[in-house]
Amino acid sequence: MEIEIPREIQKELEKKGGIKGVSARIPLKDIELVAKVMRTLADEKRLKILYALAEQRMCVCLLTEITECAYSKCSYHISKLREAGLIKAVKKGSYIIYSLTSFGRSIVRHFSKYKPEEVIK
Repeated sequence: MEIEIPREIQKELEKKGGIKGVSARIPLKDIELVAKVMRTLADEKRLKILYALAEQRMCVCLLTEITECAYSKCSYHISKLREAGLIKAVKKGSYIIYSLTSFGRSIVRHFSKYKPEEVIK
């Protein structure tokens, strides 16, 4: 089936090898990673943890206070953030200290700059 598109778009598309050329250059692995990170960040408790760790390294006991959730639930959120490569853990004696990875820090910096023109409610 032939679809009708504006001539200007058709010319641009031809220069890029047509629809197949454009489709072939879509970075599917990158999209998969971004989707995973976005799913992880779509939770307010995880965002609180991320922003808290941007301020200060912390153990889970402090993060439970900040997120106001049970230890087990907070640990679950921490594991999701670690799986997405946003935070890391270092064992210090009997404690595990969490901090942002460079990727996690860059996400927080980016979000801090981003201010929507209108807030959707």
